[in-house]
Amino acid sequence: MHDPALLYAEAQFRKNQRKDDTGLASQLKIGGWSHLGQFNDQRYDVNGILLASPASTGVAALHRGNYGVYGIVDQQLYRPKGGDAASGISVYTRGSVSPSDRNLVDAYIDGGIVFAGLVPKRPDDKFGAAIIYSRFSNSVHAFDRDQANFGALATSPRDYEANLELTYVAQVVPGWTLQPVYTYIWHPSGTGIRYPNAQIAGVRSIVKF
Repeated sequence: MHDPALLYAEAQFRKNQRKDDTGLASQLKIGGWSHLGQFNDQRYDVNGILLASPASTGVAALHRGNYGVYGIVDQQLYRPKGGDAASGISVYTRGSVSPSDRNLVDAYIDGGIVFAGLVPKRPDDKFGAAIIYSRFSNSVHAFDRDQANFGALATSPRDYEANLELTYVAQVVPGWTLQPVYTYIWHPSGTGIRYPNAQIAGVRSIVKF
C-alpha cells in the first residue's frame, strides 16, 4: 500500500470464443503499463559519469517512472467439429518494449503452437512448442562495453537470451495432469562466453480438487 502506483490499461478483441461458435477463434490484446516510482539508470551515475568509470560515484542516476507497451495475438488454425476455442491447432505470439535507459530487458517476443485434443482417445491432452527471445537493453550492453574498456569485464557484453521449449500435458485422470517439459537456452544471462548454452528437463504435476 505504500509503494508507488503501478497502472495498467488493456484493450482486447475476441472472436468465436464460445462453445457453440463454429469459426476459428481469434484474440488480440494491446496494452500498456506505467510505474510511478523511481528507477536506476543502467549506464550513468548521478553526475552523468559512466558507472563503469573509476571516477563514478557508483550511485546510479534516477529516472522518474517507467513504462512499456505490449501486444498479444492468439489465432486458432484448426477447430475440430464440436471443439471449443482451446481445441485443435492454435498459434500465438506476444511482444513488449520498454525504455532502454532504465530496464534490464527492453524488448521481448515469443511465439508458439499448441495442439489440443488431437490424440485419439485422449481428448484432454495438449502438446506445445515455443520460442522465446529477450534482448538486454542497449544501455546494459553499453555498460558492459564500458566495463570492458576500463578492464573490469573479461567476457562479452550481454546481448540476448533465447529459449526453445517443448511440453506435453497429459491428463492422468480428470483433475490430475502430468506435464514433462524440455527447454534449451541460448546465451543464459545474456552471454554465451560466461555461461554455456543450457538444457533443462523436468515434470510438472497439477492436481485440482
